[in-house]
Amino acid sequence: MAWVTYREGAAYGEEISFHELAARFGTPTYIYSAQQVQESLGLLGRAFADLPVQVFYAVKANANGALLRLLRRAGIGAEVVSGGELVRARKAGFPPHQIVFTGVGKTSQEIGLALEQGIRALIVESLPELGEVARVARNRGVQAPVGLRVNPALDPNTHPHLATGKGGSKFGLELSQVEQALAYIRSDSSVSLVGFHLHLGSQIEQVALYRVAWELLLDLWQLAQRRELNPQFLDLGGGFAVPYLAGSPFPLEELAALLRGRVPEGCVVLVEPGRFIVAEAGVLLTRVLYVKEVHGRTLVVVDAGMNDFLRPALYGARHPIWPVKRRPGSPRRVDLVGPVCENADLLAQEVELPPLVSGDLLVVGKAGAYGFAMSSQYNSRPRPAEVLLLEGEAYLVRERETVTDLWHKEEVPPCLAG
Repeated sequence: MAWVTYREGAAYGEEISFHELAARFGTPTYIYSAQQVQESLGLLGRAFADLPVQVFYAVKANANGALLRLLRRAGIGAEVVSGGELVRARKAGFPPHQIVFTGVGKTSQEIGLALEQGIRALIVESLPELGEVARVARNRGVQAPVGLRVNPALDPNTHPHLATGKGGSKFGLELSQVEQALAYIRSDSSVSLVGFHLHLGSQIEQVALYRVAWELLLDLWQLAQRRELNPQFLDLGGGFAVPYLAGSPFPLEELAALLRGRVPEGCVVLVEPGRFIVAEAGVLLTRVLYVKEVHGRTLVVVDAGMNDFLRPALYGARHPIWPVKRRPGSPRRVDLVGPVCENADLLAQEVELPPLVSGDLLVVGKAGAYGFAMSSQYNSRPRPAEVLLLEGEAYLVRERETVTDLWHKEEVPPCLAG
């Protein structure tokens, strides 16, 4: 994370002091670097420069409107998984032809919204969903552009919650169902086949699985051609690993080499990175409340909890932790815990940090993906603020929730009022 640096023992983000950011915006707060987002996009652009590859950002990773506008200006597309994300993408300026809609449980209302907006593709994940898309399209007198998501039954050797392409997961069609789907599309003019899609999972480190997946997609392309259908794209999904504590970045050049010379004529390859683009571009700024000793363990209690940042509790994820001010003294092995009333409320376990006291600031690194996006109001804790660093300035791009925001949608029956 080159955008986070130290100067005279204090941490800066894009040359702005984290002490200054905490004073202006409070804690906990997510801080995002536009510089790092652009760097990640540059890596993708250079790797695929000579290939018919189009990048579609996975909006679920971080749906902040300012970040979406930054990405839209870079000319990439958006992959959405809900009607809400579709509306967000359109509000941020993504044109319809640069939006694909994936997701297992699309409602008829969401399907109708996608057709109304005229997006590039509805990626269907089951035969019943294909029928529902056709029904909604028929009622509207339009033809729905559909992609078929297949489940390749490949084990990506990642966390079980992230293994979306593994056999038995809820995602996609079995390969044996593809023929049925193609026959349905040929028989119903309310739908047209525009592509094939798969997603192996997240935090995939090796290209080998993509090689198997690409062979499968090529076979499906040929199958569609034999059935007199003419898809436009093959979608490899995302899942490019980000090294949180150690390791090397995902080898984009190897993936590009795999594709080079092997893309069918008239085919566009879609990729859907989310984490790869925004994980390193975000940090969570938090303040130490207390340092306590319990049963021989040193616990550092901070004001950010699992409601603010769920990944460590949900996935056992480990993120780099940096003190904003480097105090003298030998590092100690501590647990970084939040204020939420759950034993799982750990931001870091057995992490070495220099001496800390109440009021010190800490930075949880590589928190730009699935950070705020997975936050909640659990324990009636308002969600944090979000700040974007852009061209030397810090912009508040989401206000911190207040306590009154916790109940502003609630209604009390008149008999309980007063």
